[in-house]
Amino acid sequence: MAFSPFGSGAFAVYYNPAAMARSAEGEIIAVLQHGDQELRAKSLGGDAPLVRDNNVLNDQSSELLLFGLKTRLAGASDSIGPVYFGLNVGVDEYSGNILPFQADTSEQGQFLRYQSQPLYLAFGGAVGNLLRGVDVGLSFRLTLGANARLEAVSDLAGNTDTEKLSLEASPSLSPTVGVTLRPGEMLCGSSDCLPFGLDALETALFWRDESDFGVSVDANVVIPGVIPEPGLDLVLDTIDSYQPEVLGFGLLYPVNQLEFAASVELHRWSQLEKRFAGDTVRDQANTRFDDITIVRLGASYQWSDALKFHTGISVEDSPLKSTQSQDVNFLDSDRKIFAVGASYRFNDFPVVKQPLEFGVAYQYQQLDKAEFDLLSINSPTDPQPYERVQADGDIHVFSASASLKF
Repeated sequence: MAFSPFGSGAFAVYYNPAAMARSAEGEIIAVLQHGDQELRAKSLGGDAPLVRDNNVLNDQSSELLLFGLKTRLAGASDSIGPVYFGLNVGVDEYSGNILPFQADTSEQGQFLRYQSQPLYLAFGGAVGNLLRGVDVGLSFRLTLGANARLEAVSDLAGNTDTEKLSLEASPSLSPTVGVTLRPGEMLCGSSDCLPFGLDALETALFWRDESDFGVSVDANVVIPGVIPEPGLDLVLDTIDSYQPEVLGFGLLYPVNQLEFAASVELHRWSQLEKRFAGDTVRDQANTRFDDITIVRLGASYQWSDALKFHTGISVEDSPLKSTQSQDVNFLDSDRKIFAVGASYRFNDFPVVKQPLEFGVAYQYQQLDKAEFDLLSINSPTDPQPYERVQADGDIHVFSASASLKF
């Protein structure tokens, strides 16, 4: 978490591409991630509360498979520092569900986040020592927008003929820009001139643009004797898997075998209001969002040349400002995140004869209690809420990785 802006491996492509230049080592990495979640909504009563079997809205597990590659493309020259390239690919359910998409209304309530994620693809590069003590990086995340057109003649039973169907998918790229600074190297060169061991201090600045996956459906249906030409137009335009614009700053301070990291990130969720205003599934909800600031703290300990432990915490406010969202009924909570992990490196692993590093990690997310009013145009209490609920939850994430260094 807090160390993410300084990770020099393949996944720096997503967090801070400039960090790839922190190490000349290349890698090929695979990560398996398993998440267990229990997202709850406890009824607090109302004028027409729903009949619920229990308080659990979602207790499904999720799996994620990630691959990463980082390699050095060119060495340092008189005019430019070393150049690195990174590539990330991620698929949900171990490639069994490459493009999940969900956008719907809900009477029971639905959590704003924690859905399945579609295919993740990002690539980018970094240049080390563009200026003395300054590394820079640029990367892009690929997302897709699908446009479908359907024309059909149907009877009242739904039987169609003379159908015409077309589908187009257009890619878009969301950029990430990162800069890593080493003040000691910038000010002092190869000598030590800063007090309190600050020569080893590193800072990171990074910006990541917003992204989402979109679907637009334009349909026209003619029912002879009921709906004549030019027919009934049906239009659907919606998004899923929204990621807000992020602006972040991080500090890394090594002390002997210890490393301490801290980062502050601004997530601009308020921009989602404009996106939902043009979303035909959610435009009636009039949902409001706040920009949020996330603080992350972390520490690591190098037990030996091979074994390293790390831990971290973060506190995050909910971006959901509205306590009511007509028909959609979004729920969300403030959350606290705790993480621990370890990695072990074999410098000359049998068979491959290259360094191989294995890692394991566990993350716990605690979703605090928050209350929301549920509304529906189909409820007898409309426009008043039919039920008030209390949302909370627990999420456990386990991950394991194997990384071949070269």
